Formats: sequence, structure tokens, C-alpha cells
Amino acid sequence: MSENNIIERMPGESTDLALHTALCEQRYSQLITKFDQVDTRLDKIEAMLVAIREQLSTDQTAQFKMYLAWAGVIIAGLAGTLSHFILK
Repeated sequence: MSENNIIERMPGESTDLALHTALCEQRYSQLITKFDQVDTRLDKIEAMLVAIREQLSTDQTAQFKMYLAWAGVIIAGLAGTLSHFILK
């Protein structure tokens, strides 16, 4: 994380409008910079979450297909065994 460089109150700031305005401009600029950094980080986190969701969905689909294939094999095996005993 970056170091916080907060602009402290300066003597005379409350009585000198020009000094107060200049310091407020710097503070505002720092706030905007911090918000931009947070926004960038949130975009990265959102992209990672989307990738995780897509991977989970892909994994679930693959797992479902595997279960379906095994069910087909079991049903075919049972049908073959059953038909063997019925036709005998």
C-alpha cells in the first residue's frame, strides 16, 4: 500500500483565503488520485471474480457431463445384464 501524504493544516490557513484555496486544491487532487487508485483496484478485483465465476461454471459443466456419462454406462450395463437374464 502507498504511504498517506496528508497535507496538514498550516498556520494562517484559516485567515488566508489564497493559502486555504491552494491547500484545498492539493487535498482535492490527492483525493481524486486515491479514488482513481481504488477504482483501478476494484476493476482488477471485479475481473478476477468474473474469471473465477466462469471457471467454476466450466468446471461444473464438465463435472455434470462426467456424471451423465457414468450414468449412461451404468444404465447400459444394467440394461445389458437385465436383457441377458430375460432372454435366457
